[in-house]
Amino acid sequence: MRLLMLNGNTNTAMTDWMAGRARVFYGDEVAVRAETAERGVAYIASRRDCALAAGALVASLEGRAETDQDAVLLACFGEPGLAAAREVCPVPVTGMLEASVLSALQLGARFSIVTPGRRWPRMIEDVLHEMGASRRCLGISAVEIDDLALPAQRDEARARVQAAVADQQARLAPDAIIVGGAAFACLAAELNVAPGCRLVDSLDAALAQSLALMRLTRPRASCN
Repeated sequence: MRLLMLNGNTNTAMTDWMAGRARVFYGDEVAVRAETAERGVAYIASRRDCALAAGALVASLEGRAETDQDAVLLACFGEPGLAAAREVCPVPVTGMLEASVLSALQLGARFSIVTPGRRWPRMIEDVLHEMGASRRCLGISAVEIDDLALPAQRDEARARVQAAVADQQARLAPDAIIVGGAAFACLAAELNVAPGCRLVDSLDAALAQSLALMRLTRPRASCN
């Protein structure tokens, strides 16, 4: 099976980091091809940025041969152009926000989200409303990363995310906390969480859902 991972951020180091995680996650079962948006911004932080990234990602999908991949993963939490990508792409297209929310809903009654960027909470609220998941979300915490060069400064990012996770547990007591965003990919495994709460890494959730969809949609022999 083959997965095409598209990073809407123009940060190639971030793409390489996520692609490395994907290859470890899948092992030999899935071949991962990772690409970075040619136009846009280094890290998507606004609706304008999302619009620019969406145009670049959808353009990169158009005209590809149907045999190029078995699934596409939009490897940025804002999922720029997700609906349009599904419209032009003949294979399953997974987004990190949608996949992590669906995973959180299966892990408990209520969840919360930690994500980078002060504008993201309102943008995420819109997506949750469209998904019908707003009432299950207890809160969204924005972690500032404007002064960090990611993924190089992961230690500082980890400390800030850990503080946000601890705050949400104390205030909200969620069943699951989504650690969302390409900048925070793979951080969940390095965080401490109190018993009774589960951490959902948005990249891992999208990788797992992509694998499930590839298995569901690939041709298979009859059960008879």
